[in-house]
Amino acid sequence: MPTLFAAPNLEASKYLTRRLVLEQILVQRRATRAEIVQTTGLSKSAVSSIVGELIDAGLVREGGNENPSVGRPRILLELVPESRLVLGAEIDEDACRVVLMNLCGEMVAQVALSVKDTTAPEMLKVLEEGVNQVVAGADPTRVLGLGVAIPAYVDLSSGEVIYSVVLKWNNVPLRQELAQRFPWPVAVVGRGHAAAWGEASCGIGQGVSSLLYARIGSFIGTGLVLGGRLYTGDIFLAGDLGHVTVQADGTLCWCGNRGCLATVATTGFFLSRTRQLLRTAPTDSLWEGTQGSLERITLSMSIEAARDGSPVARQVLAEVGQWLGVASASVVNLLNLNKIIIGGPLAQAGDLLLEPLREELKRRALPLQAAQAQVVLSALHENAPALGAANLILHDLATPAQASATLHLPTSNRLFERRQ
Repeated sequence: MPTLFAAPNLEASKYLTRRLVLEQILVQRRATRAEIVQTTGLSKSAVSSIVGELIDAGLVREGGNENPSVGRPRILLELVPESRLVLGAEIDEDACRVVLMNLCGEMVAQVALSVKDTTAPEMLKVLEEGVNQVVAGADPTRVLGLGVAIPAYVDLSSGEVIYSVVLKWNNVPLRQELAQRFPWPVAVVGRGHAAAWGEASCGIGQGVSSLLYARIGSFIGTGLVLGGRLYTGDIFLAGDLGHVTVQADGTLCWCGNRGCLATVATTGFFLSRTRQLLRTAPTDSLWEGTQGSLERITLSMSIEAARDGSPVARQVLAEVGQWLGVASASVVNLLNLNKIIIGGPLAQAGDLLLEPLREELKRRALPLQAAQAQVVLSALHENAPALGAANLILHDLATPAQASATLHLPTSNRLFERRQ
């Protein structure tokens, strides 16, 4: 298949200018040639030539006129959303979610499959089935790549899962395994990092330069966006809110430390604390439906009881929210964040969880920083990691090299190949 250009064989600056022009249209969705000249600093002839190549590749089309107050009408350029597609996936201990996304970050297809066996070979079979389902009916040659989010510490440079407490994986060469199954560039990223980027790119964090995402479930998965870019740290482990110490001599955490946030702000803590308090509150409405057994209490049952006024359920949600506020205040003071986004199973409690968090943050963080930091619920919910993984693929392939390379993908020409 002929290509517009091959990065390894053409002058590097020529390659970058194409990505620079495309980025302007990706960000603006609609732009004129004159606007691209102004924002990029490229010459009119260079922009005109590159735009022609993008049109030939089917990435961009002319979509009407802009009528300025002075001068001739200008032709608007716009993306062709379905000209390229990106796959994103999340694999977890109980489900595998796969999404197919267009260039505008919109979901074209999605599927969620149940998981019964969390061993790597079985999880890969489920992932492969999910990918096949969402790609069915689409042109696979238009797919740019596959991003996979996983609840684990991941070496982004190699795509190796260093370890996952959730899945009980250690040193799994996941990207290598995926590359043998799929014909596209593949990347593997930690779930918290992927979800943070999902909210930043197409969720409630759009237009925000700095944010913290925290998934509150059986573990706490977090990710940071700083200065408009995903921040993973030198060894890709940045943003681990769950292991911020909130009680100096608190409960022993699985990590070996005591008093980590993860010991007092997970679904496991929520349920155990709820059962503990119920033993001394036999008239609490949460007893209804338990048939006298505290072990029958579930997260959804407890949250529903809290909405209906259960003092015990509300107290435990308040405690979890306060501990989250303690940990978040330190991060807000240190990084001056714009937003804290809460997702995961406990986010179903809404303001019953967020209000105590906000109050504790306001009490503990410095006033100016606290006033700047909004605490909000995830807009993408369970799709945040998969959409984030897909958007990271697009970001790495379509933005100028100095602003991408988050996933350490090999150079790919798929984005600029001509389509028939």
